[in-house]
Amino acid sequence: MKLWIALFLLIVVIFISGIFVERSILKTTDTLSHELDLLQQHVKAERWQEARKLCGEIERFWSRQKHIWAPFIHNHELDTIAATFTRIVTLLENEEKSDTLVEIAVVKVLLVQLHHQEILTLQNIF
Repeated sequence: MKLWIALFLLIVVIFISGIFVERSILKTTDTLSHELDLLQQHVKAERWQEARKLCGEIERFWSRQKHIWAPFIHNHELDTIAATFTRIVTLLENEEKSDTLVEIAVVKVLLVQLHHQEILTLQNIF
């Protein structure tokens, strides 16, 4: 009987921690999407200094989150997003408007995919 209670408690802890991780990921992807929208507006208006500053902040935020998410998410997706941020930084330094906007769009798509992969649905479970 004690074994069943211990197993039940373990399942509850796993389930609650899964919900916590899911909510954390969703909150972070929403925050990043909002910041990327602001970055996109700066680039469209050719405010390069503000764009570089904001991109640095986004990249630092992503770096912290990447280390937190690493045990829960495939590293390939995390590395792809990090590589795209590196390209964005380089493009901002060269003030290349169209290429920067493309890379920002790529990060947004990657975040949406990550969001859909990590939410708790029956399709993701099975």
